[in-house]
Formats: sequence, C-alpha cells, structure tokens
Amino acid sequence: MKKRNLVLFGTAATLSLALAGSIGAVTASAATVTGPTSSGTAQVTYSQDSSWTIEIPDTLVVGTPQQITASDVNIAGDALTITVSSENEFNLKNGGESIAYELKVAAQEDGLEEAEALRDGGTVLSVSGTTGSTYIGAYVEGNPSTGGEAYTDTLTFTIAES
Repeated sequence: MKKRNLVLFGTAATLSLALAGSIGAVTASAATVTGPTSSGTAQVTYSQDSSWTIEIPDTLVVGTPQQITASDVNIAGDALTITVSSENEFNLKNGGESIAYELKVAAQEDGLEEAEALRDGGTVLSVSGTTGSTYIGAYVEGNPSTGGEAYTDTLTFTIAES
C-alpha cells in the first residue's frame, strides 16, 4: 500500500487541507520633502508571518498507527497546537449502522494502544520548537460483528498558535 500524506503549509489559524504561507514582508513609506532642506524621514517596518509544514496521513486504518509531523515551525507565539474533531463524534458509520472507536495519540508508536482516548477538540500535537511529531491511531473495542461494507468518519485537524 502506497503511503500518502496531506502536507499542510500554513499561516492561518484553522486549516482543513492546505494553505501556503509567506515568511515575511518589508514595507516602507517615504515622507515628502519640501522647502529648503535636503533631508526627510522614511518609516520602514518589518513583519514576519508565521509558517510551518504539517504532515498528516490522509487515511487512518483502524489498528494501524500513523505519524503526524510538524517541521519548519516559525511562529510568533509560544506554541503551535494541532487539535482534532470528529464529524461523527468518534463513530464509524455506514448508513444507519455505527461502530464507536477511540482516537489515541502517543509520542511513541508502542505506547499508542495504552494511551487515553482523545475527546472532540483534543490536542494531537503541541510544538514549541521548530519540529515535533506524534503517533495517532484509531481503535475499536472487541471484534464488531459487522462486515462487508466500509465504515467511515471524517476528522478535521485545526492548527493554532498560542
């Protein structure tokens, strides 16, 4: 199976798929010089937009851990935080049928199954440096007796500075 990632580049507070961001801008405004003097003033300002690259898997398969990474983090705030929400309140759905699941995150892949389940709006990753990563996985309790059709949910990842 080929692994594909959603790569997010951003400067906005909320991202669904991808946004491109700039590193900064320099602006200058010159004053008009009049009269017998030969000097004037000009104001120069510099602003730096936040930027980052986030890699999130485009598909999570129940029981298969995936890695989420943040790199090239350049923010004005103290941390970049990624939260997640579930369209179906952490239920996999197929028509009227539903299977509850838990979404878990852990710093190491081997600690994922024992981690506490996230709630809607829970923090997936918080980065205070230039890089960070975590593992994410979906787990179903027991062995559901449903079969055949695909059960799905849609997760939305929100990225914010704090």
